[in-house]
Amino acid sequence: MKKLLVITLMVFGTVYGAFATGNNVTVIAEKRANHLTDQMIRELRLNNYQANKIREINLDVAAQITEIEQKHEGNEQLITEKCKAVLASRDLEFEDILSTVQYNDYFGDRKVYSKVDREFMASLNEEGSQNLATNEKATENSTASNVN
Repeated sequence: MKKLLVITLMVFGTVYGAFATGNNVTVIAEKRANHLTDQMIRELRLNNYQANKIREINLDVAAQITEIEQKHEGNEQLITEKCKAVLASRDLEFEDILSTVQYNDYFGDRKVYSKVDREFMASLNEEGSQNLATNEKATENSTASNVN
């Protein structure tokens, strides 16, 4: 009976793991965009219309950047080059939504927003590594207890 339960849990774990990695880019991009947008809402004092439009744009940009980073992992020069083009198009879209004062504030703080985004991604990666280690340890413990 224990073996059947363990096999069932392993099958569900495998299915869930495959499903989670397929949506990984989407989940990361959503977290990334929401974090950046929330910061921009506070600092630029966006109204509801602006906040919704900026969130949409940031979600699209975050998805593109996350995909670029995963696709070209290890090639920082190529990642930087491709991301610059995506960020330049975002700047043009922001210009149509933000007031002149807001856009000037945003444009002057682009490096700050990039730094905030990188730090957020680093914290996500660190958190993911810790969760992975915890899950592996739990799997080892459950396997050891099932053998006994």
